[in-house]
Formats: sequence, C-alpha cells, structure tokens
Amino acid sequence: MNFSNYLKFLPIVASLALLSIVGFNRLIDPFALYGGPLIEGVNIHKTAFNRNTRMSKAAAIYQQNPLAIVLGSSRSERGIDPSHLGWRVNPVYNLSLSGADLYEIFRYLQHAQAIQPLKKVVLTLDFFMFNASRSLINVNKNSFREDRLAVNAEGQPNPLSWNDLLLTLFSLDTLVDSIGTVTEQSVATNKSQFIAGFNKIRSYGVKSIYNKGQRQSFLDTEKTYFNKNYDQFSFRTPRRDNWKIYQRLLLLSQQQGIDLRIVISPSHTRLFETIESKGIWDKFEQWKQQLVALNESVAAQQGKPSFPLWDFSGYNHYTTEEVPALGDAETQMQWYWESSHYKKELGDLVLDRIFNYKHPERKIVKGFGVLLNSENIETHLQSIRKNQQQWRMSYPEDVAEIEALKK
Repeated sequence: MNFSNYLKFLPIVASLALLSIVGFNRLIDPFALYGGPLIEGVNIHKTAFNRNTRMSKAAAIYQQNPLAIVLGSSRSERGIDPSHLGWRVNPVYNLSLSGADLYEIFRYLQHAQAIQPLKKVVLTLDFFMFNASRSLINVNKNSFREDRLAVNAEGQPNPLSWNDLLLTLFSLDTLVDSIGTVTEQSVATNKSQFIAGFNKIRSYGVKSIYNKGQRQSFLDTEKTYFNKNYDQFSFRTPRRDNWKIYQRLLLLSQQQGIDLRIVISPSHTRLFETIESKGIWDKFEQWKQQLVALNESVAAQQGKPSFPLWDFSGYNHYTTEEVPALGDAETQMQWYWESSHYKKELGDLVLDRIFNYKHPERKIVKGFGVLLNSENIETHLQSIRKNQQQWRMSYPEDVAEIEALKK
C-alpha cells in the first residue's frame, strides 16, 4: 500500500479513535455527569469526582433535582450530612464546595433554585469566605465557571450551561481520568467518595493523622492561615463587595420563599485563636454583627421574619475539645479532624439543633448553638471574649504554639 492510500484511511482511523474515546468517556463517566450505567469493578466509584466538584456538582443538580441543599465550604462538605432525618424533605444534596467564596455560594444557590425550586437550604458560613481580597486569588478560580450554571448572575437563563457535557466527552484529560477511575476501583475505599454531594468517606485525613498525630495536623492547618493569601482581609474591594452578595443571597431566599437556616461553622477554638493572633478579631466580631443586621434589614424590607442565624463558633464544650499531645498518633479526637474541619458526628449535632430534631442516642451539651439577633448579639460577643480569656489561661501550650506560627 502506497503513501496516498495511507492518507485515504487516516480520516477513518482518526474518526474511529475519536469515537472510541467518546464512547469510553461516556461509559466510565468519571465525573458523574451523565448518569449511569454503573458497573461494579469498572466505574461505580467516581474517584475523579473530588478533583472536579465545581463541574460535577453543577451537573448533579440537573440529575437529582434536590428540594433541599447544603451550601458552604469543605467544612460543611465533610460535616453536614444530607441524609440526616431532620431535613424531613427529599432529595437533599450537599452543594458545598471546597475553598468556596461567597460569590460562588450565591451562584450555586441561583443554579439550584433555577433548576428546581428549593424548600430548604442550610447555609454554613465561614469568616474567611467573606474575605474579598482572598477571593481574587482563590486557587479554585480556575475551576469555577459561570457558563456551567443554569442562569447568569442576573438570574437569566444561561444558554451555554451544557458545554461541560459535550467538551468532556472529547477531552484527553477526561480519558486519563476515565482510565484512572477503572484502575482505582479496587482501592476506592481510600479515595474521597461523595454520596449526594457529601464526602462520605470517614477516613478523611486519617492517613496523615496516623503518621503525624492530630496535633501536627492542627498545626499544619493553622499554618496556612499565616501565609500571604490571608495577610489582607477586607469585606470589600473595588472588584468585589461581599456584603452586597450576601444581601442578594438573603433577598433571593426571601423572595423565593426558601426555608433558609444560616449556620456559623463550629470550627475548633484553635482556629479562632489564629484569628486573634492575626490581629483581625475586631473584623471577626464585625462580621457577626453585620450578618445579623443584614438578615434583619432584608427581612424587614420584604415584610417577613428574618432567617434563623445560628452561631456554633466560640468557646463551648465541643469547640474546646482537647487536642492530643504532639507526637501522639494513636489518640483520635471525637469531634474534629483538625482545627478547621469538624467530623460528621458534630455536624449531626448542628443539624439536630437547627432542625429541633431529637435523636434518642444524641444529647447536646448546653451552650452549643446560639440563635443570634440584634437584641443579643453584643451580649453574645462579650460572652465569647470572656470564655476566650478563660480558655487561654487553661491551655497556654496551645496559645504558645499558635503564636509561634505567627512568627
């Protein structure tokens, strides 16, 4: 066969190769974009899902049409269970995104509401997601795309929202993830697994903890808050006003009749000590004050009650859980992985509290979760300051470790 005959067959070979890639990517579906078929030992565990959650979760909303969602960062993604019985609605999807800033949360709320009007939303808020300066350099910006959401920022239909479904079929990167999905099925229990958007796997961080101990994991987490990405803290920048975004989120929820429950995350006390050490405790208190003020002002404008706003942060029985000694790789904490992320067991108590759900085997210690309003916010902040001073006297080693990280 001469060279000219080879050229005649080249388009056919190329077309067959492309069709094979498309077919294989569709069958394996590494990001869970298309729905089924799920084959045991082949693709039932979507091990690439956690590397592309902004794409995969946007697609999941089309497939699952949830009536209730969880919104927040990786803290709620790993701590707030959509199968908790207190929801009393089904289906529920955990739409939290690792490293999410407030704008992303607002946009994914719009996305879910546009596809299926929501009955309930649990919105978990973290102080640092309101840092407008950080949002400009967020490492997740490369994976967040407006065009994959059902509506644009103004709530109008987005004609490009299905691009991911087509582009990933033809992608060589997807092919690599498809192959990885097949080869990783046998070790999938060691990979992150998401059930209804919830990071179900209980061994999150366990390998690191077993190797180094939980105190070292705490230190590793706290150290990240002293890097340059957190040096500037501002609720507003010329390009982003997080208070306006929060106001829009509240307004959308009020106008659409969503049962919104707002939660300030129950991170460990040591993370709040990091905030103190960075010299931005005044901004932390201002943040809570403004959350209360906007919640009530938007409600008043709409002639409706304000949304319940729960504060689980501060210095309480759970957030002050003692951290094992440095080098102790055996002792496991009951409520925390490290200072930022709490376990599902603590997340269940949060949901018990905000849904007023009584579980026969779970009891909540008094003082966990305070319902905030304009009448009690100042007293609440004063109480936290008092508890902070008591904790610092009781745990000087922890205080010293955090101060050392600052230096």
